[in-house]
Amino acid sequence: MSDTFLPETLLTLLDGSLPDSHLHQAIRLSSVGGNGWPYAAQLSVGEIIALSPRLLRFAIWPGSTTTANLIRDGKMTLALVEDGAVIEIQALAQRRDETVTDLQLTVFDAAVQQVVIHRAPYATVTSGVTFSLKNEAAAVARWRQQIAQLKALPVG
Repeated sequence: MSDTFLPETLLTLLDGSLPDSHLHQAIRLSSVGGNGWPYAAQLSVGEIIALSPRLLRFAIWPGSTTTANLIRDGKMTLALVEDGAVIEIQALAQRRDETVTDLQLTVFDAAVQQVVIHRAPYATVTSGVTFSLKNEAAAVARWRQQIAQLKALPVG
């Protein structure tokens, strides 16, 4: 199934509320490397928000390969497991002038181009990539700060 809008379940998941049920779930961010090959990175629900069904905003490390790829090319795919399926979001990212948090994270707005839901009639996807936080309280506090700063930036 394919659409150009984020489904309601993702709008709720990525509203900045940091649901406990998803604190340890990774969101795979794939970008196009300078050599033309896909490059994978991971986001958390504390680093990305859905501003609307067609617009995402996220913050990532300024010196990362992913940041360089997105500045150069802008093409990206997000993939996560939700509602028994793998959801893939193709988007075009554009760097914003602002940075957020003391870490000076690079901020991108990403225009959703296509959402593909991969669901098999014979199986339910129960999990994707997950992680364990070394200091959950500190990570969640930083994420709350990031989310508040991302939400405070003007649209456009």
